[in-house]
Amino acid sequence: MSVVAIQGVRGSYSEEAAVELMGLNAEIVECLDFPSTFDAVLKDRVRYAVVPIENKIVGEIAGSMNILRDSGLRVFEKLPLKVMHVLAGTANAVIGSITQIRSHVEALKQCRQFLSSNPGWAQVIGADTASSIRQVVETGEMEIAAIGSRRAAELYGAKIIAENIADDHDNWTTFYLVGK
Repeated sequence: MSVVAIQGVRGSYSEEAAVELMGLNAEIVECLDFPSTFDAVLKDRVRYAVVPIENKIVGEIAGSMNILRDSGLRVFEKLPLKVMHVLAGTANAVIGSITQIRSHVEALKQCRQFLSSNPGWAQVIGADTASSIRQVVETGEMEIAAIGSRRAAELYGAKIIAENIADDHDNWTTFYLVGK
């Protein structure tokens, strides 16, 4: 069985990419941020990492690309993954009651048009899309919503308030499988 590090938690697009690249039996190691994801490989805690490198809307994902360039790690495979962001909230959430949106900074950038059409929403940067959805459900506050995947919403029991909210409906992110 392969062990692979990802930035984020179950339900993240990185987990989806890791499963597609490594198979259902891969053991996923959740990491808080990009540096700890790469460190997991560099310090031999895992053999591989799956990291997002480029998005159709925002271009290069500098946080991971810069570390990859400096890491000396090899790229073994590349996977373009369709990304369909949803807005998710608590079971009683309605779009008119939302005052705050949480998500990974890159997901917030990918949904600029949707967010700008709701200028009263405060944007809060989270560690990743899936943990942002999980936190919204855990708080139970109907005024807080998160941007992430349909799978994360289903996994953590969130209500999908709006679908396919990215600026480009044909959104994708390219993930790299990297290792020594």
